[in-house]
Amino acid sequence: MLTQVGDGVWVRQSAWVWTNSIVVRGEDGLILVDPGIDGSELNQLAEDLDRLGIPVVAGFSTHPHWDHLLWHARFGDVPRYATPAGAQAARDARERAQAMAAQSASGIPLELIGLVTPLPADGGPVPGEILEHQAHAVGHAAVLLADRGVLLAGDMLSDVLIPLLDAGRPDQVGAYETALDRLGEAARHVDVLVPGHGEVAEGPEVAARLAADHAYIDALRRGEEPLDARLGTDADWLSGPHQSNLEQARGR
Repeated sequence: MLTQVGDGVWVRQSAWVWTNSIVVRGEDGLILVDPGIDGSELNQLAEDLDRLGIPVVAGFSTHPHWDHLLWHARFGDVPRYATPAGAQAARDARERAQAMAAQSASGIPLELIGLVTPLPADGGPVPGEILEHQAHAVGHAAVLLADRGVLLAGDMLSDVLIPLLDAGRPDQVGAYETALDRLGEAARHVDVLVPGHGEVAEGPEVAARLAADHAYIDALRRGEEPLDARLGTDADWLSGPHQSNLEQARGR
């Protein structure tokens, strides 16, 4: 079920990699940020929205990976946005995103994947400040809702995922350092952090998430093996992405 984490901000977590669907109340209605994951969960999210009794007016994708490009007809035929770079990347990789979704989850409306357009320069219906950066994915964006004390971080600052470098792009270590500096400045204005995957952070945990990602990236910069609790024995599935991070950092 939807859990309210701030004024006009709700979160619903999927069983798939602890993925967070985020609902934000805007001036004219609700904005869905990265709804997911499988068809039954999308249906349940639609039922939660019906109970709120507020119409959905737009969608927003924080970045162009398949699990952040999903939609369901029950949410309505409304504009769905991403940063201009993110929207272009989503168009270019739409068939691949559909294939990955079909392999990874069930009941997803594949025909609705990745139908995003560039967000207007003024943010359009999406409230808050869009913080675009190039870590993890092309055109990745966080959303700072400073007046509500909430930061929507996309696939950054997770308690379950290490920083995941984009293996297809140069100097992701540098891109992460820049992104973390920008998110750190934004985090000074919030009490609640919502990552794309993992638990919502509140109070001192927000700074702890930033420190964990900084420590991991700093170790990569020094050519050292990061000591990170997220790489524990219960997270063997992260060993592949972690090894890819090490190889990219050493070969940059």
